[in-house]
Amino acid sequence: MTAFGLQIEPAFGFEYEDVLKLAEDLRPNGFGSIWTSDHFMLNGGHPDVHCMEAWTLLTAVAVEVKDIRIGTLATCASYRNPALLAKMAATLDHISEGRLEFGIGAGWKDIEYEAYGYNFPTTGERITQFEESLEIIKSLWTRPLSTFAGEHHSVVGAVAAPKPVQSPHPPVLIGGSKNRMLRIMAKHANVVNFAPQPDPETYAETLVQLEKFCAEEGSDFEAIRRTHILTVLTGADEAAVRVRLERVAQRDGMAPDEWRAKRSRAFVGTINDLRDHLKPYVELGVTQFMVVFPFQEEAESIKLFADEVVARV
Repeated sequence: MTAFGLQIEPAFGFEYEDVLKLAEDLRPNGFGSIWTSDHFMLNGGHPDVHCMEAWTLLTAVAVEVKDIRIGTLATCASYRNPALLAKMAATLDHISEGRLEFGIGAGWKDIEYEAYGYNFPTTGERITQFEESLEIIKSLWTRPLSTFAGEHHSVVGAVAAPKPVQSPHPPVLIGGSKNRMLRIMAKHANVVNFAPQPDPETYAETLVQLEKFCAEEGSDFEAIRRTHILTVLTGADEAAVRVRLERVAQRDGMAPDEWRAKRSRAFVGTINDLRDHLKPYVELGVTQFMVVFPFQEEAESIKLFADEVVARV
């Protein structure tokens, strides 16, 4: 059965009470999880827009809402020492009673790195840091003592107690789509997300490459869970879609055509068209969709999605 989760982008300006209400409404509407991106700000041009920290937010939600899974899509490996991140994740797995999905990526938002005093190295260096972080995190989750010496990160006799509730550890979701990230997925991922793929054909090509790397690494390609994230602006009919698009675009200070152009990978269309859009991904083995609805359109969109998509895809 296909699963659905709600992706929250804290940098859009969410208040905690809004996120909590959305989380409480998920299970009754057929959604099984809530996910957050891991950012600290929208950008320097919007200093008054709130952006809650992902791990603190998820911890609070996990305490209040106990019938959904929680995850990061994806936490930035650069923002926290990997040993500390392993401890944070294990702690949250206990607080949530084993409901954590550990989504992680190599990081990309250069203006955020610079604003918060993080070094922003080349893509290759960030991926090396990322892989070293994964080695340390998984070791701390599964071994009594961990020692690792890498180019960027190291631990000596590090202890992580308690271990995560989930065995052997929370599902590791890795986000990315380039070849080096795919090889790391083949070695370490339980779940993969290729970020917003423009079409099913590209998704299928990426799967072929991942399967090749799994064969080279000796890992089980079929055991890796496939997910897909997409931004969705939808309505019951074309008129409803047009009204929502105009409202969302006006809120963002742009014309509808400009909004669509800037979000070229978003799905904009009727709920019937949305079902057709999702089916090729299901045929490719996608078992979970993380859906991003336009900011302040989530509650109404969730209800429509529940009635017309969740039980029919």
